[in-house]
Amino acid sequence: MLKIALVDDSVILRSAIKNVLESSGFEIVLEAGSSKELFEKLEKITPSLILLDVFFPTENGLDMLARVKKQYPQLKVLMVTGLKQETIAEEAKRLGADGILYKPFDTDDLLNAVKQVGL
Repeated sequence: MLKIALVDDSVILRSAIKNVLESSGFEIVLEAGSSKELFEKLEKITPSLILLDVFFPTENGLDMLARVKKQYPQLKVLMVTGLKQETIAEEAKRLGADGILYKPFDTDDLLNAVKQVGL
Protein backbone atom coordinates (compact mmCIF):
# COMPACT_ATOMS: atom_id res chain seq x y z
CA MET A 1 0.00 0.00 0.00
CA LEU A 2 1.21 3.47 -0.87
CA LYS A 3 1.98 5.54 2.24
CA ILE A 4 1.43 9.23 1.62
CA ALA A 5 2.46 12.46 3.36
CA LEU A 6 0.38 15.61 2.83
CA VAL A 7 2.26 18.89 3.23
CA ASP A 8 0.20 22.06 2.84
CA ASP A 9 -0.46 25.03 5.10
CA SER A 10 -4.22 24.68 4.41
CA VAL A 11 -5.81 22.27 6.87
CA ILE A 12 -8.97 22.32 4.75
CA LEU A 13 -7.14 21.26 1.58
CA ARG A 14 -5.19 18.56 3.45
CA SER A 15 -8.46 17.22 4.86
CA ALA A 16 -10.14 17.15 1.44
CA ILE A 17 -7.18 15.39 -0.19
CA LYS A 18 -6.95 12.96 2.72
CA ASN A 19 -10.63 12.02 2.38
CA VAL A 20 -10.29 11.34 -1.35
CA LEU A 21 -7.09 9.32 -1.03
CA GLU A 22 -8.20 7.27 1.96
CA SER A 23 -11.53 6.44 0.33
CA SER A 24 -9.52 5.16 -2.65
CA GLY A 25 -7.40 2.84 -0.51
CA PHE A 26 -4.30 4.96 0.10
CA GLU A 27 -2.85 5.41 3.57
CA ILE A 28 -2.08 8.91 4.86
CA VAL A 29 0.79 8.46 7.32
CA LEU A 30 1.86 12.06 7.83
CA GLU A 31 0.37 15.55 7.64
CA ALA A 32 2.34 18.75 8.02
CA GLY A 33 1.69 22.46 7.61
CA SER A 34 5.32 23.64 7.57
CA SER A 35 8.84 22.48 6.80
CA LYS A 36 9.67 22.30 10.52
CA GLU A 37 6.72 19.98 11.12
CA LEU A 38 7.52 17.91 8.02
CA PHE A 39 11.15 17.25 8.89
CA GLU A 40 10.37 16.51 12.55
CA LYS A 41 7.84 13.90 11.44
CA LEU A 42 10.08 12.44 8.72
CA GLU A 43 12.52 11.45 11.49
CA LYS A 44 9.85 9.03 12.78
CA ILE A 45 7.69 8.18 9.75
CA THR A 46 8.78 7.35 6.22
CA PRO A 47 6.14 7.77 3.52
CA SER A 48 6.48 6.48 -0.04
CA LEU A 49 5.13 9.70 -1.56
CA ILE A 50 4.90 13.32 -0.44
CA LEU A 51 2.28 15.68 -1.85
CA LEU A 52 3.96 19.05 -1.32
CA ASP A 53 2.44 22.46 -1.94
CA VAL A 54 4.69 24.98 -3.68
CA PHE A 55 3.59 28.09 -1.77
CA PHE A 56 3.46 28.63 1.97
CA PRO A 57 2.94 31.95 3.78
CA THR A 58 6.47 32.10 5.18
CA GLU A 59 8.41 29.43 3.27
CA ASN A 60 8.95 28.02 -0.17
CA GLY A 61 7.85 24.51 -1.14
CA LEU A 62 10.66 24.32 -3.69
CA ASP A 63 13.19 24.80 -0.89
CA MET A 64 11.46 22.01 1.03
CA LEU A 65 11.61 19.82 -2.08
CA ALA A 66 15.37 20.35 -2.39
CA ARG A 67 15.88 19.45 1.27
CA VAL A 68 13.65 16.35 1.03
CA LYS A 69 15.53 15.09 -2.02
CA LYS A 70 18.89 15.75 -0.35
CA GLN A 71 18.01 14.01 2.92
CA TYR A 72 15.59 11.37 1.59
CA PRO A 73 16.44 10.80 -2.09
CA GLN A 74 14.31 7.66 -2.25
CA LEU A 75 11.08 9.56 -1.52
CA LYS A 76 8.80 10.42 -4.41
CA VAL A 77 7.49 13.99 -4.39
CA LEU A 78 4.41 15.28 -6.19
CA MET A 79 4.37 19.07 -6.16
CA VAL A 80 0.99 20.82 -5.94
CA THR A 81 0.54 24.38 -7.21
CA GLY A 82 -2.12 26.80 -8.35
CA LEU A 83 0.24 28.59 -10.73
CA LYS A 84 0.79 27.11 -14.17
CA GLN A 85 4.11 28.85 -14.69
CA GLU A 86 6.70 27.06 -16.76
CA THR A 87 9.49 28.37 -14.52
CA ILE A 88 7.98 26.71 -11.43
CA ALA A 89 7.58 23.38 -13.24
CA GLU A 90 11.12 23.55 -14.62
CA GLU A 91 12.60 24.42 -11.22
CA ALA A 92 10.61 21.67 -9.49
CA LYS A 93 11.82 19.09 -12.01
CA ARG A 94 15.41 20.35 -11.71
CA LEU A 95 15.19 19.94 -7.93
CA GLY A 96 13.93 16.37 -8.29
CA ALA A 97 10.12 16.56 -8.27
CA ASP A 98 8.60 13.37 -9.62
CA GLY A 99 5.46 15.14 -10.84
CA ILE A 100 3.34 18.29 -10.66
CA LEU A 101 -0.40 18.56 -9.96
CA TYR A 102 -2.05 21.86 -10.82
CA LYS A 103 -4.90 23.39 -8.79
CA PRO A 104 -7.77 23.36 -9.19
CA PHE A 105 -7.94 19.60 -9.66
CA ASP A 106 -10.74 17.09 -9.43
CA THR A 107 -10.76 13.64 -7.84
CA ASP A 108 -9.66 11.91 -11.04
CA ASP A 109 -6.76 14.34 -11.55
CA LEU A 110 -5.58 13.74 -7.98
CA LEU A 111 -5.86 9.95 -8.14
CA ASN A 112 -4.20 9.76 -11.55
CA ALA A 113 -1.27 11.94 -10.44
CA VAL A 114 -0.77 9.95 -7.23
CA LYS A 115 -0.86 6.64 -9.10
CA GLN A 116 1.45 7.89 -11.85
CA VAL A 117 4.07 9.22 -9.44
CA GLY A 118 3.70 6.87 -6.52
CA LEU A 119 3.18 3.45 -8.06
